Amino acid sequence: YLGSPPSEVTNLTETIVEGVDAALETARPGATCEEVEAVWQKVLNRNGYHKESRVGYSIGVNYPPDWGERTASLRPGETTVLQSGMCFHFQSGVWLDTIGAAVSEPFVVTDNGGERLCNAPRELIVID
Repeated sequence: YLGSPPSEVTNLTETIVEGVDAALETARPGATCEEVEAVWQKVLNRNGYHKESRVGYSIGVNYPPDWGERTASLRPGETTVLQSGMCFHFQSGVWLDTIGAAVSEPFVVTDNGGERLCNAPRELIVID
């Protein structure tokens, strides 16, 4: 953010990070894609936000997007059961009328939850 961010931008960013953390904790073998999305959505809803589109998709051999969308997506109704070693891109963009924020997080499903595949900071970057 350039300058001092409004509290709404800070709150949205903190909510997104909290939601991503909760979703990654849920992303274990045996969980479904829709369960991961539901945990994310619950954090957003509790903070007054909502995201209508999917929050992630599988990456790897069938890297999306492809026109057939033969991938596993983190969205309501997606009953694909997670297995250890599956990889996803979590795209948590929330775009409102006047602001927006996102955390992009590739992860792999493990017995301990989703393991982040990069060390990029997950915070609002402010440039004065």
